[in-house]
Amino acid sequence: MASNAISDITDEFLVCQVCLEDFKQPKMLPCLHTFCQPCLERLLTTEPVGKLDCPTCRQDVPLPENGVQGLKSNFLVGKLRDILQQQPKGETSEAREDGVPCTVCEAGNSAQFYCVECPDYLCQTCNDMHGRFKANRSHKVVTVQDLQSGKAAAELRARETSKCEDHQELNKFYCDTCHRVICLHCVVTAHKDHQYVEIEKASEREGANIKAKLAKVKNTADLHQNWIQDLQSVKDEWSSEVQRAEEQIRKQVNSIMEAAKKVGNDRIAQLRAMNAAREKQMEAAMEAAEMDLASVRSCVQFTDNVLEYGSPAELMSVAGELTERLDQTADEKKADKAEMTKDLVNLTVEPSTYNVDQEVSKLVGEIRKTLIPMLSSPPTLTTQVRHNMVIGKDAGALKRIKVVGENRLGQSNHLTSLAVTAEGDIVATDHGNSRLQFLGKDGSFKKKVDLKFKPWSVAALTNGELLVTGDGHKIHVLDKQGRESRVIQVTGAAETGANTTGIAVDGLGHIIVTIGHQVFKLCPSGDVMMRIGIKDQGQQYFGSSLRVAVNSRNQIIVSDWRKNKMMMFDPSGRHLFTCGSRGSGPGQLHDPHCVITDSEDDIIVADFWNHRVSLFSRDGTFIRHLLTQTEHGLCYPMGLALTYDGHLIVSENNTINFFM
Repeated sequence: MASNAISDITDEFLVCQVCLEDFKQPKMLPCLHTFCQPCLERLLTTEPVGKLDCPTCRQDVPLPENGVQGLKSNFLVGKLRDILQQQPKGETSEAREDGVPCTVCEAGNSAQFYCVECPDYLCQTCNDMHGRFKANRSHKVVTVQDLQSGKAAAELRARETSKCEDHQELNKFYCDTCHRVICLHCVVTAHKDHQYVEIEKASEREGANIKAKLAKVKNTADLHQNWIQDLQSVKDEWSSEVQRAEEQIRKQVNSIMEAAKKVGNDRIAQLRAMNAAREKQMEAAMEAAEMDLASVRSCVQFTDNVLEYGSPAELMSVAGELTERLDQTADEKKADKAEMTKDLVNLTVEPSTYNVDQEVSKLVGEIRKTLIPMLSSPPTLTTQVRHNMVIGKDAGALKRIKVVGENRLGQSNHLTSLAVTAEGDIVATDHGNSRLQFLGKDGSFKKKVDLKFKPWSVAALTNGELLVTGDGHKIHVLDKQGRESRVIQVTGAAETGANTTGIAVDGLGHIIVTIGHQVFKLCPSGDVMMRIGIKDQGQQYFGSSLRVAVNSRNQIIVSDWRKNKMMMFDPSGRHLFTCGSRGSGPGQLHDPHCVITDSEDDIIVADFWNHRVSLFSRDGTFIRHLLTQTEHGLCYPMGLALTYDGHLIVSENNTINFFM
């Protein structure tokens, strides 16, 4: 039986996932992934100066002054590797007892003991010799039988491998001042004036705290597991749904084809019936015409004969009848021809005035997306307030229904951003007056909250909190009443003099914020998970003023004021597409400000200098201009938001416009 202490140790856990070999100088990253120091140093040479991403989770790794060497060493990995290497694999307990060789002598004797500190397997002779050395008398030695049965698990766990990197002595103290483990030599030298405790006391103190946090994380892991099970169920059902949808479409198409064939056959039968009647009509007309022709020819021939060969007496004897007959024949010819031709018609097939493709598409039906009732939900607590409004690619023109002016907003100046809270209230950043303006659903002024900085953007969270940017590298978190509850400090920004500007929160609670020409993704606690936008980064290089939005796929949309473009990135920071260029034509932008998405993930952007609001599809294709200066009187739009009652609200310098 394998020891309980090592039963869960796997080669995968003890192998570097970069070189796929046993760890060499294992270094642990802040995300708790471990890699060889040489592997990390090689990766660092391929990345921009000073930047390193975790090869497993792609999280940014802030490096200490001495680089990779300054990262914490993972002593536990080396310890577990040493223990695992001492375990003969694939053998029974009896075979081990007889067949584990002594690792000290060369006599080939079977080992009966194991030194936890050395670590070595020892035969009886070597164990006796081992105990005679003064330096080894404190070593913990267990029997091979206890080792294999798991009885020595506690001794294995207690084996200390953490040594001071400066003095190569065991770390027996913890410096509370420096927050690092130290050896006795460190205590009397560099840390003599610091606060430190014995490592056991520090471990007991921190262990309790870590165990409490671990319980929460395990609960979160259960939530993730339930969520994965729900997603797997949906995934398994998806192929069946697609197959059923295909069958429904094909069935509908077949019924349309059958209906079309029936209508076609009816039209053809109608045409043939009309053709038969027409043929009879024509035959009767032809027969009548031939009889008339014969009558006329007979009259003509008789008249010619009388005039040619008749004597005057003979001519005068029939002159009355002949004249009457000639007149009658001439009149009958005109009348019969008019009567015959008035009923003659031609046939044409009138084409449908409808767009055949559109009408057939309507008959086939639309593919609709419906929300899936999930048993659980993603394990998130705080996300940005979302809406269900769809602007629509083919919707009619929007109409201005309300304007909230400066008199109602307390002399506002430069309303740079808008947000809608979970209760439906509207929050505007009054940049020029260093405050937030709060409005009701109907646009009525409710209150103002003064700030100590000029706010740029605001995002509303589902728990009622607000995230506000504009103060250096800080994000101010306000509660429902507008009181500051905490401040998130964003670290690692390249431009020290720039302010936080754009702000959004994705569906997993990650905060997306911009500082200068960089975009940061933060975990809810504020730790930096990812950065996008380093100078000389090519396609991902931004200008110095950015706004952001996220869609239902947690993709990041960046509106670049200086570069007159928008860019989309996937949740890991991979560039997906760029759209827009400087100009006033369709799909062009001139200093775009705020950007938002509707519930179909289509992109809406405030085109500042073009005095309009434009709509792009989720793949960056220009659709149409929603609002313009000519049609809607729009002037320098900055902030955008969608309300729950179907309004698109747009802020200008000191007014907020409601469109529907």
